[in-house]
Amino acid sequence: MGWFTIRAKHDLGCIFMISLVLASRSANRMRILHREGIEFESIEAPFDDAAQPPKGEIAPNAMRLAELKAQSVLATFASRCEGKVILAADTICEMGGHAVGKPQHRDEAEAMLRLAFDGAHRVVTGVCIARAGRTWTFFEQAIVTIEAVDPWKFEKYIASDMWQGRAGGYDLGDRIADGWRIHCQGDPDTVAGLPWRRVKEFLLRVEKELQ
Repeated sequence: MGWFTIRAKHDLGCIFMISLVLASRSANRMRILHREGIEFESIEAPFDDAAQPPKGEIAPNAMRLAELKAQSVLATFASRCEGKVILAADTICEMGGHAVGKPQHRDEAEAMLRLAFDGAHRVVTGVCIARAGRTWTFFEQAIVTIEAVDPWKFEKYIASDMWQGRAGGYDLGDRIADGWRIHCQGDPDTVAGLPWRRVKEFLLRVEKELQ
């Protein structure tokens, strides 16, 4: 089994005797795990969440999609995943009272962001942790406010296609780095796609239950 370490500000770290598979090739999710010193294998989930338009309550929907991602990796890569813990996540935004996922074209990306400029919106990331026929699911949320940007800057962003693959049409870190004024109430990791503090809590729980 592989070992990985979870570090926290107020302790010496927790050693886990489990191997972790991230059911994603998301740069943000991998960055968060690398930041925390976590060793993991990354496998792109065969399940296409972009083909599943969000509907209904966004928290249950995000958890359902995360579970479908985890199960698709377990089913497709059974031998690689044997004895390992699968970590999957899915992020959905609620803008103007409507659930929105990843925009499929430029007009949709523009429409989503114009909704974001109109007021605060909710970002929910659902998480699924799975191993050996057992699953644990939960969600975390944050409230994000994006101040309107200069029209030329907005048009340049839409034309760049950097919104592709981004829930709500934006990446929090990229947009802040580009000078957008964005305010986040909650854990920024939730908006980035992997609420690490809650994930850590559940990994501790999973480790205890698997002993």
